[in-house]
Amino acid sequence: MSLLFDSDYAILNKAGVDFEEDEGTRFLIFKKFPLPKGVYLADGKPADAVDVLYVIPQNYNASGGDMFWVHPRLHRADGEPIPSTGGPSPNEDSRTHEGVVFCRWSRHWNKNPWKPKVDNVQTIMDRISWAFKYPDARRP
Repeated sequence: MSLLFDSDYAILNKAGVDFEEDEGTRFLIFKKFPLPKGVYLADGKPADAVDVLYVIPQNYNASGGDMFWVHPRLHRADGEPIPSTGGPSPNEDSRTHEGVVFCRWSRHWNKNPWKPKVDNVQTIMDRISWAFKYPDARRP
């Protein structure tokens, strides 16, 4: 059984998004998800892309989820903290896929809740992009 709807796969394919799925864990992994230039470091070096693990809820498309996980762990280039992130550690809600540890990012979309049967995988990608653009979880 697929994690997403055919229309979601069409969106991913049209956009040229590299991804993989694990149906057993319901993981959707976006490979080399782009990051804003100059904002993040990974392993002490500038980072322009990161792998993003997203758990597709059982009740997709009624709920879009509010967390994702990244590999490698990101730090802000300006040294400021990134709120509501954690890992890599089981005590910090990390996820492991094929031996790779992904670090948690928690973001809540209370002002823009998931719209069942309207929102889709594009909404998920847009939310992740927003979180990377605003690492302090606030618009300027």
